[in-house]
Amino acid sequence: MLGLLAKVIPLDLASTLSPGIFALAIYLLGSKYHPYIRIFSFFAGILLIGIGITIAGFAVGAATPNVAVGESTSSAIVDLILGLVLIVFGIHSLSAKERKAKPATEKGSQVFKWVIIGIVIAVTNLDAAFLNFTAAKEVSDSTAVDSIEKIIILIVNLIFFTLPITLPFLITVLFPALKDKILPKLNQFVTKYSKYIIFVMLVGFGIYLAYKGIAHFL
Repeated sequence: MLGLLAKVIPLDLASTLSPGIFALAIYLLGSKYHPYIRIFSFFAGILLIGIGITIAGFAVGAATPNVAVGESTSSAIVDLILGLVLIVFGIHSLSAKERKAKPATEKGSQVFKWVIIGIVIAVTNLDAAFLNFTAAKEVSDSTAVDSIEKIIILIVNLIFFTLPITLPFLITVLFPALKDKILPKLNQFVTKYSKYIIFVMLVGFGIYLAYKGIAHFL
């Protein structure tokens, strides 16, 4: 299980680096109008997409199972394609701009609106989506852990995927006196360095998957 976690956790950590989501979560928490209802609605939209991506990644891994020695041809092809996609998106992440939603000034809880905004932002946050998808596929591919352990790790994947929302929320609730010092610094760090960390993770894991796929045919 430790070997699988060593693969998955770096992908999960990189998937949390979403400056747009983080900044919007901070904005919602500081809103005068139903901040907690809005942040939970936003969270629900992000979580729905995270669950869908996790299920899709796990299903792809299950549909291309490893054989007794090495991996199957179908699994190798998926690894190769996914590896190349990760490399392309990793390179693209260096120049891509984070998608941002316009802050809302209307009164009211706007539950449905913020659920939809969460869904749209999660769907278009392709770097985090591919990282989460790849992590779920690695969990599915693993033969070193049982089904219960896989479920636990997949839940951990989702926790990391939604961390750009839950972390500001927890800081606001647990450390209200310090939130104005902590959150701006975290936001500055994520905004400044996220694209470089995501680039390293996407390209690094993409090279690993592409090599694993190519090695099957050598």
